[in-house]
Parts: sequence; C-alpha cells; structure tokens
Amino acid sequence: MYKVLKKDGDLQDFDWQKIVLAVTKSGATEEEASKVAMEVEGWLNSVAQDGVIKSYDLHVKVLEVLKALNPTAGAAFETFRKLDPKTE
Repeated sequence: MYKVLKKDGDLQDFDWQKIVLAVTKSGATEEEASKVAMEVEGWLNSVAQDGVIKSYDLHVKVLEVLKALNPTAGAAFETFRKLDPKTE
C-alpha cells in the first residue's frame, strides 16, 4: 500500500476513493473519476519512493490526468484546490 506525505509531515494511506470523490466534486463523471484514479495509481508504481508520494506531486498528477480527460472539471479542480489550503 502506498502512503501520502502531507504538507504537515503526516503520512496517510493512499486512498483511491479520495481521488474519485474530489474529481467528481469538480464536475467529472464517475467514469472519468475512476479513470483518473486508476491512471494515478498506476503512475505511483514508477514514482513512489519506498512506497511514499508527496501530496503535492499527487495533486499535480491528478490535475494533469483530469485536464486531459475533462478540461472543464480540471479547471474547477485546480480552482478549488487553490482556494482550500486544507486539502493539501
């Protein structure tokens, strides 16, 4: 299982469902959100160091994949994240 290193130093389990929820809240469909989460999870295999990924890097990848699938939802996701510093 992967761990996510939060900005405050806390380590949390990688949660596929958190990506799906955040992406759907941004206006993507459930199918698009699942595709984003699957692609991001596959990407973790090549970038996680000792099973750990920084939350910022995870956010950047989610945004990249979402913008490719649904630019409107990608823009909404990016705006939401900028307005809510608690989500980092």
